[in-house]
Amino acid sequence: MQEIKARVTGEWHDPHNGGTYSLQHEGPLRFDLERVTGNKLFTDKMIFEFVDRANSFPSCEINACSESQIFSIKDFSTNYCNLRNLYCGKGDGCVPVLHDFHSYELDVETSKFAGKDKDACIVEPETERTTPMLRATPQTQDVLLGATVDETLACISDNCPLDEFTLQPKPSCVLGNCTSNLAKCLFSSSCRHGVMCELKCTEPLAKTAEAEHFSSLMECMRVHCPGFPPEKTCAALHCGVEAASCAVHSKCRHALECADKCVPGKYAAALAAMPRETII
Repeated sequence: MQEIKARVTGEWHDPHNGGTYSLQHEGPLRFDLERVTGNKLFTDKMIFEFVDRANSFPSCEINACSESQIFSIKDFSTNYCNLRNLYCGKGDGCVPVLHDFHSYELDVETSKFAGKDKDACIVEPETERTTPMLRATPQTQDVLLGATVDETLACISDNCPLDEFTLQPKPSCVLGNCTSNLAKCLFSSSCRHGVMCELKCTEPLAKTAEAEHFSSLMECMRVHCPGFPPEKTCAALHCGVEAASCAVHSKCRHALECADKCVPGKYAAALAAMPRETII
């Protein structure tokens, strides 16, 4: 417990992309933790529970879990590494703070598509996670996305409406309708990171009163203007009322503008359908 707490609260460097841990609650044999990724975009929550086995081997048993706080199909071992990097020793390539001890894992259970790759736990910080998903020149936001991204976003948009409160498509719908497209996207860092960036933009809006305005606009675009990217003329013709409703609610408008920077083209038609006098 001392070693884990020292890593969380001290000057220890997280070897998995330079994340930042914080201690949210401490009990006699329990820690509740949070980790913010190195690029400050994503937050994961963890629970560590300890069993003191004095005069036996092993002398300490660790039971822990980690969960991403946004919609995530595949985590590339992030949640596993969130936990492992707090107890691994020099033999694992880690840098202890107070105590270097050996550990072995009795059981590792993951959700579907989540990983448990030890080699993924010690990597250099990523520099690409906030890069917009552009096909070529990053100076031009109107450049269309690559074919892989186009197909993935079109499939999700056409088949899976956003939940009214979470503003995320249901994982079962995405997996049921867009598995092959999603698999291609997962192997494209620009596609994967752009989608995660987009979800981060809508996160502050989720479960608020203004979420309804955003979801209504997206549902109108999905029903009346399918495909990627949607046509601006179609959005203006069929979704002008929903766009105007979003425009006059600042959180809805800001979420749309933020997401458009992550996935240029996807939200351009909806933004263009907003009355110009209401856009601040």
